Amino acid sequence: MIKNNSVTIYHKTFNKNTRLEEWTRYNYKNVWFFGGESATVREGYNPNNRVEIRIPLTESINIDNFAIGDIICEGTLNTDIETQQDLSGLIYNITSINVNKFGTQPHIHLSGK
Repeated sequence: MIKNNSVTIYHKTFNKNTRLEEWTRYNYKNVWFFGGESATVREGYNPNNRVEIRIPLTESINIDNFAIGDIICEGTLNTDIETQQDLSGLIYNITSINVNKFGTQPHIHLSGK
């Protein structure tokens, strides 16, 4: 697997006490990132724009930190957010998650639009 980039995943959860969505940021280095243009927060989705990401599976990665609809950003970001609109620039939303535990390079495969 070619490791050509880093990504930031913003994982959304719901806080039952405050009744608000909360976003937790996870940065992953040495990932395989392949994709074209993406959506922008203000312009919406282009249905032809997809991204494929493979994150090497290690003991420190928790599969529960990924969910359909979570945000993928190319590169390493250090910004905490309260809403998706807090991000500027290009973003993707996770559309599928596959855990490939077998073979010589176990990884998590994320697809996004």
